[in-house]
Amino acid sequence: MNKLNQNKRAVLYARKSTESEDKQVQSIDDQIRIMKEVARDEGLQIVDTLSESKSAKAPGVRPVFKQMMRDIEDGKYNIILAWDTSRLSRNPKDGGDLQWLLDSGVLSGIRTHEKWYRDNDELLFTIENSMNSRFIKELKAKVTRGMDSKASKGDYPGMAPVGYTNDRLERKIVKDPIMFDRVAELWRKALTGTYTVAELTRIADKELMIRTTQTKKRGGVPLCHNGVRSLLKNPFYMGKFKWGGKIYSGNHPPMISESQFEQMQKILDPKHATRPKNELYQFLLRGMLKCSECGYAIVTEKKFKKLKDGTVKEYHYCHCSGRKQGVKCKNHEIYIREEDLVKQIKDELCRYTIDEDFYKIAIEALAEEDEIEVAKQDEKIASINKRIADKTNELNNLRRAVYKGIIDDHAFFLAEQKNIEDEIRKLEADRKGIQTAAYNWRDKANDIFMFARYAKEDFDSDDLERKRAVIKRLGADLRLDGRTIQFTPVKYLVPIAETYPELKQQFELARTDSQQMKKDLKEGLISEWYTRHDSNV
Repeated sequence: MNKLNQNKRAVLYARKSTESEDKQVQSIDDQIRIMKEVARDEGLQIVDTLSESKSAKAPGVRPVFKQMMRDIEDGKYNIILAWDTSRLSRNPKDGGDLQWLLDSGVLSGIRTHEKWYRDNDELLFTIENSMNSRFIKELKAKVTRGMDSKASKGDYPGMAPVGYTNDRLERKIVKDPIMFDRVAELWRKALTGTYTVAELTRIADKELMIRTTQTKKRGGVPLCHNGVRSLLKNPFYMGKFKWGGKIYSGNHPPMISESQFEQMQKILDPKHATRPKNELYQFLLRGMLKCSECGYAIVTEKKFKKLKDGTVKEYHYCHCSGRKQGVKCKNHEIYIREEDLVKQIKDELCRYTIDEDFYKIAIEALAEEDEIEVAKQDEKIASINKRIADKTNELNNLRRAVYKGIIDDHAFFLAEQKNIEDEIRKLEADRKGIQTAAYNWRDKANDIFMFARYAKEDFDSDDLERKRAVIKRLGADLRLDGRTIQFTPVKYLVPIAETYPELKQQFELARTDSQQMKKDLKEGLISEWYTRHDSNV
């Protein structure tokens, strides 16, 4: 292989996710065909062609991708061919690993069907990888919102349980022409109360021939003991269903009546309460907020007020849940409306919120300063490499002395050999830590600025879990002192709150001159934020 081809050893990687967000992306065959044409035009030698059908939204779940990254580090390839950067990564971890390989020169480039990404394109690659990661979050929110909307209209947004089937054309759940009557017969037998669950499991399998819903990868098997028990406890069969912690009335045809369902629950559990249970209220700060004095959890309770027009309005009040033994908690009798707590959180979030333009410039500024930091790290690595070479030479000389008979004390030799090898291993560990330090910092900085850019939007959404995720990221050890939340923010967010207003003002003043705007903002970020970071992230 000539030198030119050695510098162009490419691996072609194609990916097709099994999840919905990738249905419109080129198929694997199309990706491979197009990228082979690109390789031919660029004069690249394709050493291997790899493909897999795995989602890239979480790191460490793609075996083919992981093996490819190991082969790149071993020098088998120095160029990646991929249809788009989203085929390689949709999460910050994998994107950061690829960026590190580009920065360190292990990868000479990444070629998509549109353009090259080389070591001097790190800002563009970082921004695109952030957009790929953000796409997954936004898509999840959209899908969840759509499913919740479907549930509120009475249509179950999941796979129909056994006895029913999903009508793909009408987009609704209908009776399974074969299994519906069989499952109805199982219910009839179960409601007599004369069969155990084990006996009903045998009847469902051997007599009624009930089988789970068949899909491409699973199903078509008999119900197990727990499967029968779950079937008999599923409110879907009386015309209702659970979704997102709530009970909805479904549009599908019921198999039994509500009274029969309640009768079945009493057969399964004689202690079952037949009266309807109050719907569980989803408290936004559940499990995350404690009393500042006694440490007990903050809970919520409903109160009702009759208005002058005769209507009744519902309010949710929060308070300390109890008293510490032997200590009277001053906050126990202090109540605060939940919406007032939410307002305090929003006010706190505003301190760490940055706009889109500032976000882009901030990422660019930190990336440029990081290049300087990497150069410093390279000097340290060179020094460690010299010390490793010296120790390796020392170890070789020790072994030669034994071979020549200069050292005849075997115990002394083994002890000295172990000491030198331990020192080499420690130096190698130090080198690895230094090599990854700059990448770790960049990954943390990117994550923090993404939070500052999008957290407020997530909190303003209708998704309870997205709101809770923002609160968890916002601060640790949240305490309620009377009617005031005490925040202990993540230390990496503090510089944003302290320096963003001043830097934003500089940013606004320099808007008339884009180059001056970038220069002033970068200098401010580097002096006020980057230099304050703890390198041991």
